[in-house]
Amino acid sequence: MNYKKLVHSELRHIARKVPYNKAVIWFANIFQVISFRFTRIPEKIMHRNILLEGYKGLKFRVEIFEPSDGREKLPCLIYVHGGAFSYKASAYHKKLACIYAQKANCKVFLPDYHLTPGHPYPAAYEDVLALCRYVMKNGEVLGIDSEKIGLAGDSAGAAIAALICNRYEQENLIRPCIQMLVYPLTDIDMRTETMKKFSDTPLWNSKNNRRMWSYYCGNLKKEDAYGASPMHSALPRSIPDTYVETVEYDCLHDEGILYGKRLREAGANVEINETRGTIHGYDSAINTKIAIRNIKRRISFLKKGYIINI
Repeated sequence: MNYKKLVHSELRHIARKVPYNKAVIWFANIFQVISFRFTRIPEKIMHRNILLEGYKGLKFRVEIFEPSDGREKLPCLIYVHGGAFSYKASAYHKKLACIYAQKANCKVFLPDYHLTPGHPYPAAYEDVLALCRYVMKNGEVLGIDSEKIGLAGDSAGAAIAALICNRYEQENLIRPCIQMLVYPLTDIDMRTETMKKFSDTPLWNSKNNRRMWSYYCGNLKKEDAYGASPMHSALPRSIPDTYVETVEYDCLHDEGILYGKRLREAGANVEINETRGTIHGYDSAINTKIAIRNIKRRISFLKKGYIINI
């Protein structure tokens, strides 16, 4: 199918098919590291990084972005970047982290978690969990309001963020005040209509999705692999307020909607934003009107959540 004719006109220049395999991952991550490093940070944002111990004691880096206005205590957003559990954070993830920090007036922690195929589940989850524990334990030192800690993620990163929010009780974490899930990966079973339909969509498709799960959970028994799937995890008694954003031409569309409905049926406040004319990763075209409009909606959700959850 020629998706360039279907997607929003602003996105046609990025609507290309991208292969996903171990060779592509290796080469792409070289570019990701370089582009991330040389992406400019706005003047009103301060940036630093820290090293933490995560999965099996392995160290990983966390990038921190915060407003430079000198306020002592601010809300915190732990932002888990997407990339099929395989790719490092991209330049646009860095730009988004700066935008969230500036516009939602919060400190953004962006973990460089361990990736597949070298580090399958639960490596990435354990790294993000270690960051959550660090932030929640050291809120006073970090200048964070411990009652205003939210999690966010896109695609595979949203799967990790959702799992943390589902397991905060059993992991003995402070209850996150909000979770923001952008075109989230939620279901390892891959049985939805859009998963069947969108096998050749630009940037991401169901064929790539199946290979991604094999890299992430292929070494596990089925019942253990379900531990990586938010749709199969038990929900906590009190679910954080949730924002779910889906894109139209995306194999993950239906599972995002179904996951939002599952949370809503369990009593959560859930905002679902079904974007139109969009493809997975569309906000990498960060300066387009369609991306700007939906990023503003995310920021509105963050600001509302940080104000209400006092």
